[in-house]
Amino acid sequence: MRIVLAPAGSCSCRPSQLRFSSSPGFFRRQPSHSPHLQEGTAWRSSQAGSCHAARRRAQVQVRAVAAVRQAVSQHAPTDIEYDAVIIGCGMGGLTTATQLAAQGAKVIVLEKYLIPGGSAGHYKRDGYTFDVGSSMMFGFGKEGTTNLITRALANVGKALATVPDPCQIHYHLPSSNEHPDGLDVKVWRRYEDFVEELSQRFPHERAGIKKLYDECWAVFNALNSLDLKSLEEPRYLLGEFFKHPLACLTLVKYMTGNTGDYARKYIKDPVLLRFIDIECYCWSTVPADFTPMINAGMVFCDRHYGGINYPKGGVGRIAESLEEGLQERGGFVEYKANVQEILMEPSNSTGAPSRAVGVRLGDGRIYRGKTVVSNATR
Repeated sequence: MRIVLAPAGSCSCRPSQLRFSSSPGFFRRQPSHSPHLQEGTAWRSSQAGSCHAARRRAQVQVRAVAAVRQAVSQHAPTDIEYDAVIIGCGMGGLTTATQLAAQGAKVIVLEKYLIPGGSAGHYKRDGYTFDVGSSMMFGFGKEGTTNLITRALANVGKALATVPDPCQIHYHLPSSNEHPDGLDVKVWRRYEDFVEELSQRFPHERAGIKKLYDECWAVFNALNSLDLKSLEEPRYLLGEFFKHPLACLTLVKYMTGNTGDYARKYIKDPVLLRFIDIECYCWSTVPADFTPMINAGMVFCDRHYGGINYPKGGVGRIAESLEEGLQERGGFVEYKANVQEILMEPSNSTGAPSRAVGVRLGDGRIYRGKTVVSNATR
């Protein structure tokens, strides 16, 4: 059995492979500074006293969602072979499904929960929309190739109105000897404004700050010239190399480096280095030494290039729109579909490994496919 990592939107329909997809890396669970509360959405209350009542009301809402889903859901046919059977209706599974369907593939997505999107879903209560997790959205830009959400939606004929955020994050960091009142830094959408603000906090590191973020721009500009798919797919990289050799060589230079090494190359102030750690941790959930420079270049620059943009109606509108586009192209989404087993059969070729040919659900239904893609988290 060959197991291949297939980032969202990059999966191609090929037999005899079991593929694992990953959610797009352009949004993370972060506090949002977008004015989306003015658009009729709200954040979950974190106050302990209201948790019990909120939980009861949320359960009522989930039951209402379940009733709606059950009313409109129809079992997808089990007597055909799909081009792709996709496990999980999170953003990785949905984008894989929609991009395949846009190319004419026959696709089914199996989701054990009640709504699409995974951590990029939402639910409604008392006229408000509550994001389940993701809230700081990359990929809604209008230019270049790093606007992955915009392009994924467009491929199935969809688009979403968004609210631009003038400030990605407003850092309020603890006091130190160098900053007795604490470190207050805003990551402005305009790149020059952010670099100037950070340089004012660390004037002795002004040159190093500029050099570090210039390195990030070198990575981003290379990525932004490619038709982004999977940087882990050799055939894709080979094809892009012949079209964009300089960009690919630039990426090779940074491919094995981490952000911490590049930060220490230009910056010596330990407080500023800790700030770079936090910059990485806010979206990669690991400090700079464990954050690939390729990833940092993407995020540190796209927040200024495409910006952080919050979708009107809530983050869950992304998944809902992708689901609509998938169904309009003949694809299926099955909810309350708990996959119990990935079915394997011996390959026809002598000595070749077994291949995935379908899945079995908890209720006994079997869906067969030329390719099985797992976006399941557990």
